[in-house]
Amino acid sequence: MALVYMVVYDATFRSYFKAMNDNGKFTPVQPTSQGSSSPALNFKAVALVVLTAACWGGNPVAAKYSLFSTDTNLGLPPLTVSGLRFAMATVFMVIWCLVSRSPIKLTRKQILPCFLAGTLLFAQIATFTIGVHLSNSTHTTILINTFIIWVLLFEHFFTGNHRITQIQLFGCLLAGASAIVTLVIKSNATESISSADQASMLGDFIMMVSALILAIKILFIKSSLKLVPSGTIILWHDLIGVLWFIPVAFLFERSQLSMEYVDGSVLGGLAYQGIIVGGMCFAIQTTLLQKYSATRISVFSFLTPLFGISAAAIFREDPLSPWLFVSLVLVASGIYLVNRQQSH
Repeated sequence: MALVYMVVYDATFRSYFKAMNDNGKFTPVQPTSQGSSSPALNFKAVALVVLTAACWGGNPVAAKYSLFSTDTNLGLPPLTVSGLRFAMATVFMVIWCLVSRSPIKLTRKQILPCFLAGTLLFAQIATFTIGVHLSNSTHTTILINTFIIWVLLFEHFFTGNHRITQIQLFGCLLAGASAIVTLVIKSNATESISSADQASMLGDFIMMVSALILAIKILFIKSSLKLVPSGTIILWHDLIGVLWFIPVAFLFERSQLSMEYVDGSVLGGLAYQGIIVGGMCFAIQTTLLQKYSATRISVFSFLTPLFGISAAAIFREDPLSPWLFVSLVLVASGIYLVNRQQSH
């Protein structure tokens, strides 16, 4: 599966991952001798990235509230949840663009990047929501953040936007170890494997596919910022995502829709996913991608499982482990190594 996406990435999106001249020919990106060619994050950028990581950590928990559960007999089917989520995000982004004076109307050259970004959003969110539905909040919070490894590899080997050093690679592996520690400890907390774990394993696999698509989408959007302002591309990628979700949800989930399954917790989960995550977090991330490399920003997402497990403990009553603090030390060390200034 990974190889398939690598081929699709290379064949379909390469023109957007390389700088292009006026004739449309590729201009190779020259690696720098110092390893990383992008600046380290300043305090404000770090604060914003940590904020988005915290918000994304709560996303699987919010999704659990909005997805249908036989335990509560409340919620909506996965594709419908995704469509409603990004309908809310679209409204938020219209307001964002008006306030920030980002253009809403697209030029002819901007249509294709926005359409492809929206299509990638549809694929990524559909797999994410189905994965959440089949698995549990903790596993999905951890597995979706494997996208960071793909971002690291893609930026180093394909785009040339960030040439990693050995120390930075070690930092990523160190931060990645925090997710592994969290997953192993969480798995060991389960005394026995139930028959429902077969569906959970499928959900985990789907979530890893979603992580791969997410990495491609992040880098594609970053490359498209040469043509489309940050607020504009997020607005249209949300809207096009909704236009994908509506017919697909109607086709596959029409019989499962009923307002009797909707209450305040379902609506609250939808609002969190749509306004906070689908709107605010995507807008902040895309704005930061205009200045910083995707690797420097994405490595902070290793914090997301820590926030996610904490949210699951508070709102879903999942038990907390002391090993969570071990994970915190690992991820903090990894983030420092990836983002520290290179000596010249």
